[in-house]
Amino acid sequence: MPFAKTEVDIHDDYVVEAVDPAWLAQGVRSPKHLMLDPDNCILCRACEDVCPWNCIYMMSPRITEGAADPATEAEIGNATAVFVVDDNACTRCSVCVDRCPTDTLYYARLPEDSGGKRSMAEVPLSQAAEG
Repeated sequence: MPFAKTEVDIHDDYVVEAVDPAWLAQGVRSPKHLMLDPDNCILCRACEDVCPWNCIYMMSPRITEGAADPATEAEIGNATAVFVVDDNACTRCSVCVDRCPTDTLYYARLPEDSGGKRSMAEVPLSQAAEG
């Protein structure tokens, strides 16, 4: 039985019960991940602002300065922003996708040859929305 027997609240037509954490942990996550198309991004940060789970970050490329892996630093050295998603917190609710004014965000599987990692994408400053 997926629900704990602890009764939380009783109503006339239904009973609300606490969910068993062990059962919830067995949930299967979508194989698709939130992706960003750098060609359309205007760095408006609307996705970051609207995310109800606070799992989207547009960060300065300076966060990689002195990275343990020099390839990581070289890969995003010329970027204006680094798009980061906490996949453990993301529920794939699509609020960010719906909010994006330039259809920059989408869901896709990670490429087979990526080793389970997203590639970093450079978003030129010239694309930034005037603010």
